[in-house]
Amino acid sequence: MLKAALFTLLFGTVAMANDAGCGLGSLIIKQNTKVMQVLAATTNGSFGSQTFGITFGTSNCSANGLVQNEKQIQYFVEVNQEELTREMAAGRGEKISTLAALHGCATQEQITAFNAKAQSAFKTIVPAAKTTAVDFVTNMKSSAVADVCQGS
Repeated sequence: MLKAALFTLLFGTVAMANDAGCGLGSLIIKQNTKVMQVLAATTNGSFGSQTFGITFGTSNCSANGLVQNEKQIQYFVEVNQEELTREMAAGRGEKISTLAALHGCATQEQITAFNAKAQSAFKTIVPAAKTTAVDFVTNMKSSAVADVCQGS
């Protein structure tokens, strides 16, 4: 009876695992067989490395992931908020162009459009002198400034 339950659990997990994704398991287990991917998924689950990796872009988890990109943008705004505010009001500058690139703008045309849209939404993005970096990023999202970068 115990063997049957173990067999069902193992092969049920194999059917669901298919690919363990990122995490410690993907770093130490390179074979993409069902059994090895179950071991990789078990390793990820045992150490919590997949959740941590997805959140912080480590352990073979994509740095292009949504969470990682948002953290990069948040950090960039926190470090450069004063200059970003000044450049956004002017509609041009190195920091605001870098922010455009972080939002996915790949061409100079997209960066210019991003900067112009950010300038026109300036009072929405920075409604007060004491606007926090978190509010700055949230207000940028709600004003859809990064929409000009979609499809890059």
